[in-house]
Amino acid sequence: MQLDQNPFFRKAITSWYDSSFACWLLIAMMLLVFVFSLAGVIVALGEPAFEAHLWFPGFLAFLSGFLALKVFIRLKIRSNKG
Repeated sequence: MQLDQNPFFRKAITSWYDSSFACWLLIAMMLLVFVFSLAGVIVALGEPAFEAHLWFPGFLAFLSGFLALKVFIRLKIRSNKG
């Protein structure tokens, strides 16, 4: 006898790392990294010797901001479904 793959009476169990609390914690941590990398951009722009290394804090700001936005969109989509 085959089991029903999509039972309508059960709620899907989410993993601990995809729970709402973990997602909000990840967003908060990525916002802290974003602020830290913006401070790095300001320092790199203020010191002419560091201008060659400006790409690193800029790239870090981009990645952390992108990840925070992506997880926030995932949370909004999940909250609209159920």
